[in-house]
Amino acid sequence: MVADGTSGDGRGHAGRFLSDAAGLRVEFVERSGSRPVSHTDAFAATAAQAFTHLALQVPDLDGAFARLSQDCGAAAVSRPAPGASEGMRCAYVADPEGNLLELIETS
Repeated sequence: MVADGTSGDGRGHAGRFLSDAAGLRVEFVERSGSRPVSHTDAFAATAAQAFTHLALQVPDLDGAFARLSQDCGAAAVSRPAPGASEGMRCAYVADPEGNLLELIETS
């Protein structure tokens, strides 16, 4: 993977975006004051929700948000809005178990 950039939103949150040639993009976020979580039994750790959200880059944020929240039963958490970086828009939905999915569109 190749480093694609970094972001910070001025609220004690910083991130690094990584992407590969095929377009896979991953965001790693660090919040000021967060505490690391460790588990001695990795299998037992899967019984608890330990991540904050999964971020997915989509080509059409408004369309993806509408499809997930209206057609697929995802709960709308935050509507499409400007993101932390210039040229970025994002929205959040929650899956049936309450896990957050961030939808990201970049221009």
